[in-house]
Amino acid sequence: MLNIEKSNSVIISFVLSAVMVISILSKFSFVLSIQIAIFLVLFLLSVYMLNNTNFKFNTYIMLSLLFFLFCCFSYISADFKINVRNYLIVLCSCLMAGFLFSFLSVEFKKKVFFVPVFIALWLSMIVFTKFVTNIHAFFYGNNFYENIALNVNVVAGFLALVYPLVFVFIKEQKNTKVFIAIMLFILFSIFITGCKIALILSFISTIIFLIEYREKKYMKFLILFSVIILISYIYIMFFLGADFDFISQRFVWWKTAYLIFKENIFFGCGFGNYSALFNAFRPEFVPNSMFAYNVMIQLLAEVGLLGLFSFIILLFAFYVEFTKKVLEEKDIYFHVYVAISVTSFIIINLFDYSFFVPANMLLFFIIFSSIFDNKNISLKKNRKNIFFLVPVCIIMVIFFIRPVIANTYYKKGVDLYVAGYYKVAIEEFEKAIKFDKKNPEYYAKVSKSYFALYDKMRNEAGQLYADKAVEYNKKAIDLYKYDAQLKESLASVYWNNDNKDEALKAIQEAIKYDKYNSDYEEYYYQIKNS
Repeated sequence: MLNIEKSNSVIISFVLSAVMVISILSKFSFVLSIQIAIFLVLFLLSVYMLNNTNFKFNTYIMLSLLFFLFCCFSYISADFKINVRNYLIVLCSCLMAGFLFSFLSVEFKKKVFFVPVFIALWLSMIVFTKFVTNIHAFFYGNNFYENIALNVNVVAGFLALVYPLVFVFIKEQKNTKVFIAIMLFILFSIFITGCKIALILSFISTIIFLIEYREKKYMKFLILFSVIILISYIYIMFFLGADFDFISQRFVWWKTAYLIFKENIFFGCGFGNYSALFNAFRPEFVPNSMFAYNVMIQLLAEVGLLGLFSFIILLFAFYVEFTKKVLEEKDIYFHVYVAISVTSFIIINLFDYSFFVPANMLLFFIIFSSIFDNKNISLKKNRKNIFFLVPVCIIMVIFFIRPVIANTYYKKGVDLYVAGYYKVAIEEFEKAIKFDKKNPEYYAKVSKSYFALYDKMRNEAGQLYADKAVEYNKKAIDLYKYDAQLKESLASVYWNNDNKDEALKAIQEAIKYDKYNSDYEEYYYQIKNS
């Protein structure tokens, strides 16, 4: 029969493994219902561990709480608060997963690492199969496997994060040949994705691994051969066949983040909110981007100086703890490859965005926290605060279920709107608003529904619908002032209601917040000359 401490470890291992699988099965996308479900499961388990175990507030707990606190501060003055709230749920889940993982012993941590390794193998099989069977359509399509290919850089980031962990299992000399085959297959799949930095860093990880076996026969030759391949690849990719357009684009994305930061120096524009402000701040025309393609620069824009500083301190604490573990000679190989994994992923995300994808962020903080330890010693007697925690948990569950219910009503409303049942659609959108009052998308849809009713009638009786359309559009703008499309929609309502002056004001506001969209300029002159 399992003792209490081991039983807790089994529960944590199972929950974290399940959470990683569920997160990946959501196809690297943000699905609110899934993220809230993950949050609630991790929250309840965290409360259980806090209430039933004797733990110490280690460095990870203290600094991750500080980082999360500054990210929460970014919510206060953020535009499009709904976006920030959703990403804070993801971040909180990731940090709690790391907190729970720190309770496990190294042996249990290794068992949990089996899960991302075999997920990486599964993703590699998908990438390889898709590449072999349909090379020309590798980056296109709508089904599950093709959607994975669409997020090929995100997959490359995940594979590069997991890749060094395979060496931990090779080191144990159990099923060595199996894990060597997995290692080579993952490495080849990273090559297929075309993510140069991920491939280079994975190759460097391989060379570091080979150096440890340099005394074995033919190993020195293999190391030299690997170094030659790496240098040749770098030379070919970055000097002979280099296309530097992607660098110039990134400079614009980074400059956009800097301009956002200048407006929100200390607390940022809101965690996860870079995409919401991108069009309003971009200094020249480049395709719209959800990410700044640099984790540090994006954090600077989203959570400000204080948030970025707390994240850097958290990284610094990781390397201090790693150095301590190496000097104490505690599971050196395990901690070395954990450090390689974390370092590789951070470097990749100085030029990419895979850090901000929920599944990758979750795995990153799980691996990151494995360097820290928290003893899993159960209390002989439960703490007295259990009666206080139960209602708190119930309140948390109710609070986080509300957005999911709102989204259900919203989807029903959209179906009714598309079918032309505008009045019934409005009722569904209104229900969604009751459960999630800060979502501008819900107000915008009510506005469109009222305008559709006005458009059908076009008489004095229908004027009420036009007024309602304006009212709800303005409410949406109040919640998301940087969105030019909402202002363009308001201009359309005014113009179709023969209010040319207000229409011109609204479309000028749209141009102000997205000055590189030529459609708004054309619409302005169309209204002006009407």
